[in-house]
Amino acid sequence: MDKETQDIWVRLKLSVAVLILVVIAGTFGFRFFEKGNVPTLLDSFFFTLVTITTIGYGNITPQTLSGKILDIIVILLGVGTVLATFQTIFEVIVRKRIKEVLKLPAETMEKKNHFIVCGYGKVGRALVKRLLQEGAQFVVIENDPAKVKEMVQSDISVVEGDARQDEVLERAGIKKARYLLASLDDSYNVFIALTAKMLNPDLKVICKIEDMTNEAKLKKAGADEVVLCHDMGAQMMLERTGEGKND
Repeated sequence: MDKETQDIWVRLKLSVAVLILVVIAGTFGFRFFEKGNVPTLLDSFFFTLVTITTIGYGNITPQTLSGKILDIIVILLGVGTVLATFQTIFEVIVRKRIKEVLKLPAETMEKKNHFIVCGYGKVGRALVKRLLQEGAQFVVIENDPAKVKEMVQSDISVVEGDARQDEVLERAGIKKARYLLASLDDSYNVFIALTAKMLNPDLKVICKIEDMTNEAKLKKAGADEVVLCHDMGAQMMLERTGEGKND
């Protein structure tokens, strides 16, 4: 269960608990303040439910000042809590349905000795293309919902989230992975390398780098190799001319 889902369940439990407390407080409170109107606890419980649901009182209305004050409190807390509860339930149902439709992975990837590709930009796409051609096991971590949807539709294994977070890397199966390929910008890659090595010291981390002055930082963060893509691209172009080859 990811952090966002856990937060939703915590909100749901809290709102239900508050609703139960409001019902209990209203039931005993109206029984105490409105003895003439609600002779039994059942009548008081019914009066509380009618107040919270705003259905209408019928023949029972609060007569005492204390009863009216309690009535206002029950309405404000009860109605607000009911709305919050139903909103949270709706959010849980909708999130579950979206995951079912998009077939997003909710559990940890069951892969071994696989590649983890962080980012599905230009470099990330090229890496995925090569890995697919080689038939390698891999999973992509991507934070952009549009790109995630694109990969799901293309049947590419993907975990949605920030690759700098422990929980996201764990969902990608980092403890059983063999390589991590970080294709984001330098600042992101530093944190990814650091977090990845903390979770799996045996993992080989290879990072794309845009500025060679950041090489030392990436190495200290845990990157085993850094690759300056622009420099390599230029070298390959020169080699195609025959001028860049060593004699």
